Order: sequence, then structure tokens, then C-alpha cells
Amino acid sequence: MKLSKLFDCGNDIEIKGLALDSRKVKEGDMFFCIKGLEADGHKFAKKAVMAGAKAVVHTDEIEKLAGVEYIKVSDINAELNRICDVFYGKPSRKLTVFGVTGTNGKTTTASIISDVFSEYEPCGYMGTIAVRYGSYSRVPSLTTPDSVETHQVLGEMEESGMKAAAIEVSSHGLTMGRVSTVDFDFAIFTNLSYDHLDYHKTMENYFDAKKILFKTMKETGVAILNADDEASFEGLKNCCRCKVVTYGIDNEADYRAKDLELEANFTRFTLVHSNKEYKIKTNLVAKYNISNLLSGISAMHQAGMPIEMMIPKLEKISQVEGRMEVVDEGQDFTVLVDYAHTPDGFEKIFQHAENIRKVGSKVYAIFGCAGKRDHDKRFVLGKIAGKHADLVIVTEEDPRTESKEEISQQIIEGINQSKGCCSLILDRYAAIEKGLSKAKKDDIVLILGKGAEEYMYRGEGREPWIGDVEAAKKAIKQLNIVNR
Repeated sequence: MKLSKLFDCGNDIEIKGLALDSRKVKEGDMFFCIKGLEADGHKFAKKAVMAGAKAVVHTDEIEKLAGVEYIKVSDINAELNRICDVFYGKPSRKLTVFGVTGTNGKTTTASIISDVFSEYEPCGYMGTIAVRYGSYSRVPSLTTPDSVETHQVLGEMEESGMKAAAIEVSSHGLTMGRVSTVDFDFAIFTNLSYDHLDYHKTMENYFDAKKILFKTMKETGVAILNADDEASFEGLKNCCRCKVVTYGIDNEADYRAKDLELEANFTRFTLVHSNKEYKIKTNLVAKYNISNLLSGISAMHQAGMPIEMMIPKLEKISQVEGRMEVVDEGQDFTVLVDYAHTPDGFEKIFQHAENIRKVGSKVYAIFGCAGKRDHDKRFVLGKIAGKHADLVIVTEEDPRTESKEEISQQIIEGINQSKGCCSLILDRYAAIEKGLSKAKKDDIVLILGKGAEEYMYRGEGREPWIGDVEAAKKAIKQLNIVNR
């Protein structure tokens, strides 16, 4: 695309790509001097030019080299988002875009929408576990990628024949303006609870970040709100200028689930909408997942998909990797892998364990906490686990440059506070193996925190990790649990 179509500068040089990282600049790119949390792009402008950048967008004064167009702006993030949208052909305006935000449930909800709505119209997914559309899939960079990648992916989806996209929208992404020029048709809120206070500092700041998606929704859009979530409902409802639709289980809502039958491998409930009832059976388990499902049903129905068309698909929704994923290798006890890493997520998954456990059975929990992240949460998670589990095995989980021992001790302090029983095994595979070896018939083993992630952040960077699901499968086979 010619530079003159992006800026009113009279220069017709061809811009071949957009870049925020000087290490990734290619010949003919436009480089943006973004000021990040750890680095200032202005310091790398010369390096970007040497790598082939033909235009540099900046806010501070920088050294200028011949043959390069330098464009000074007052708000570089606003210009970045505007240009990304134009450069990739304004793809979100050609798609039905579902944006999902909230503390927990974003991945599950967005994945459900992508899976089920594709029965109606082809729908891509972008979020924590993948960038996926049609038969294509790749590992994402972040839950909500930077503005360049976000618009590039939406453009790829549109070009590949997608008619819709379900994307996770993180509080970081909203605060940093990564989706400010994405044209959302539906904004879905799952729930609000304690998380990311290492970044946002207060719950008020965290909630304000989430509100951005709803405050900026176009008037013709639809906000899908959780009537059961007292922490967020009124605040979001009052900041919306678009249509508001509600879903819930415990409170009256436009889309409500009643008569829940919660089982270990499936759930039945009655969906009530506009005085009409629908009998639903789904392979999703746990009450909180039914809430996620309701949010997806609400959004998809508002987008035009008949509920009757959804019902057959709801019975066998594609497994969301690492989210309440059952590991079944023929053992006589239950193994669940889940991404739960917040106090609310822990409370909900332990409540599910209580709902399905049999008299006399035990619950084992295996988890750690991430390094260089919210320190206060470690004690809280330990306290919750210690209260509910018969044994907590504390292990590593993305320690980064922090001491695994120190992180673990903070978790153990919480476990001790609730008078729980715990064991420390820093090697994650060994911890999983130990938990599985202790489980007997009808027991429940919860492997929490990493979900489907196949990497471990250590001091030297990101290293491969077998993944909790594969680790559990391997351990069950090695221990010969099935035939014992």
C-alpha cells in the first residue's frame, strides 16, 4: 500500500508491512516507535531503518537518515490502530465480530462460539490457545495480540472465507488500545474477580479496563451481560449505549438455564428464552461452564443463529484444550486438567469437584503460581486449595526469574492458614506423577494452572513443556495404573 494512502504526506513509496519490533523489520516496512513497559521503540528506530524500514512513525525527536520518511505524530497508539485497520482492509467491518472479556471463561466462551456458530456461518477464533480459522491453526503470541497482529489475523480470516470471528479481549489489550479500531458487533462479559492486580494495581482500575469494550461499543452493537455476576452487572449496564441482553442461572435473565443436572461427563438443563423452553444436553461440565455456554448461546442467537440449530451441536462441543479437560486412559478415578489460576477459578473448580465426588473419595490438587506476577494471589490460592483438597501438591509453574522455592513457600503459607495438607515437589512432571500414584478408585485429581500450555517460562526464557494433559497420560501409563 502506498504511504500516501496511510498519511497525507505526498510520498508514494510502497509500504509492504507494519512492524513494532526492530528485530522483525523487513524490507519496505513501516516502523512504529512504540513506548512499551520495558523498551522504547525510539531507541531502535535506526536499527529498524538499517533492516529495511522505509518509513518511521514517532513522537519524540530521533536521528533521521536519508531516504526514509519520518512521520511525527502526537498519539502514536491511535495512529497505529488507524493504520493497521486501513492497511489490512478494515477486515472487522466485513466480519461479524464477537469480543469476549472477563476474568475467567474467555477461552471457553470464544471457543464455543467459534465451534457452534460455524454451523451457521464460518467463524474463526483468536485467543489464548490458538489463532484458528478453517483448517488453519497456529500458536498465538498473546491472549490479545498487538494491533498489527490482531488486524492481520482478522484480514487472514476474511480472506480465507470466514464470515465471523470470536476473539478473546484481555484487560491488558484494552488498556493498551490493541483493539480500539476493531469493529465489534457483540461484546460478551463473563465475570469479574481478582486478577492482574500486579498490572492494574486496584480492582477499580481492572474493572475500568474491562469497561472500555462496552463504553466504546457502537450503538447498533449488542452487549451480553452476566445477570448472576453482581460485581460487574450494574456497572457495565450503566456504561453501555448499545442494546443490552442478559444471561444467567440464579437470576432472571433474557436467556436463563434452569433445572440443572450436573454430572461428571455431561450436563442437562432447560433453556428459557422469550417464554419458550428448550431441553439442552451438553458435554460441558460444571455450573460455571454452563454460564459460559449461556453467554455464547445468547450472542449467537442475537447474531441470527436459531436456537434449534444450536441444540444438536451443543451435545458434543469440541473439547476446549486445557479447560476442564478430562484425561481418561482407563483409570478408575477422575483426572481434570484446567487453566484455573485465579481465586474465583479455584473456588469454582473445587466446587465442581465437591458436586461430583462420591462418599469417601479424595480430592488431590496439583498447581503452582507464576513468577513475576501477582504475589498476593499465591497465598489466596493456597488457602482455597488447602480448604478443599485432601492433599495439595505444590509445584513449579512458569517461575521466570523468581525462585521456585520462594513462590512455593508463599502458596504453602496459604495452605497452612486453612489447615490443609500439602507436599512440595518442584518438578512439575514428578508432582503430577505423585498425585496420580496416590489416587484410588473414585478419587479426583485436579491439575491446575497451565491448561493446554506446552511451554514453561524460566529464567532463560520460554522452554518446551510436555503439557499437563500429555504429562498425565504418560504418568498413568508409566505407573501402570489401569492394570493395577
